[in-house]
Amino acid sequence: MEEINQYKLKLTAFSCELDGELDRNKRCFILTEAEIYEVASQDNQDGTYNQIFKAKIVGATKIEQRGQKIILGKSKRSPSQRLRMAIMTENPDEEVYERFINKLIIKIQEEGLSWL
Repeated sequence: MEEINQYKLKLTAFSCELDGELDRNKRCFILTEAEIYEVASQDNQDGTYNQIFKAKIVGATKIEQRGQKIILGKSKRSPSQRLRMAIMTENPDEEVYERFINKLIIKIQEEGLSWL
């Protein structure tokens, strides 16, 4: 039986819009909301393997560089993509998503946006 040698995180599509400039000569501490979208195994050819988790930014991001203010970032995803992701995170059933969207549309048509 093979055993896991290492767990690795691979950030892909790592992009967000920032509200300020970063100093290229300073390291960053990055805190972000990410989604794990794939888990892969990498065979080490020695009876072990590495398990690799692939993640992408899906929400808010905070970047801190020593001695500077915190820079905020936001996902480049559209609001509709973020809404879909929030619903699907709660319940990945496509039918639940469709029912939610239909109810939201009906509510807006009946009440306008005054309930916001």
